[in-house]
Amino acid sequence: MIKINLLAERKPVKAKQSSSFKLEGVGGSQNLLLSGILLLGFLVAGGWAWSRQVAIKDLEQQNRKADAELQRLVEIRKKGDLYKKQKELLERKINLITDLKKKQSVPVHILDQISRNMADFLWLDSMHVAGSKITIAGKATTYTAVSNFYNNLAGCGWFDDVVMGKASEIPEGVGFSLTCKFKVPQAAEAGAETASQQASKTPAPAPPRS
Repeated sequence: MIKINLLAERKPVKAKQSSSFKLEGVGGSQNLLLSGILLLGFLVAGGWAWSRQVAIKDLEQQNRKADAELQRLVEIRKKGDLYKKQKELLERKINLITDLKKKQSVPVHILDQISRNMADFLWLDSMHVAGSKITIAGKATTYTAVSNFYNNLAGCGWFDDVVMGKASEIPEGVGFSLTCKFKVPQAAEAGAETASQQASKTPAPAPPRS
């Protein structure tokens, strides 16, 4: 009786051991499956991050190209604006000269020298001549243009006592006025004097005989 009872008690123990072994095997499969899912997730995330990085680099390259093209267009526009301003100033100079010639209020030789010494980005509104004194009023885009005009008149040899009047800022740029005196350069005076002397030495033609 004792022997039979011992054998009967051992059978459940074996069954428990066998059941315990099967549970451990099932847990290992689950861990392997979970590891595979995690690895697949890392691969997908890495691929997505790489594709986004490539897209960002492509967009940055496109932005750099767009910025370079924009800068090129800006430079072209600046040149176009400069050409337009120069054209407008040239037209104003031509219109002023044409108007003064029509009015005959300024001798042609004075007008010619004034136009020759006009600075860029500068135009005249009025010019009055009283004897040898000339009074000029005009506008310019910058103070530098006014200064260049003053220096041109003072250094060309045709004008004396060049005096800068009032210069002030206006919506168009700078308004200014100046006065000067027109003079004939020494070379021209010497040539005129020589021609006069030669004319005085030439004998007058004899009057025709009747």
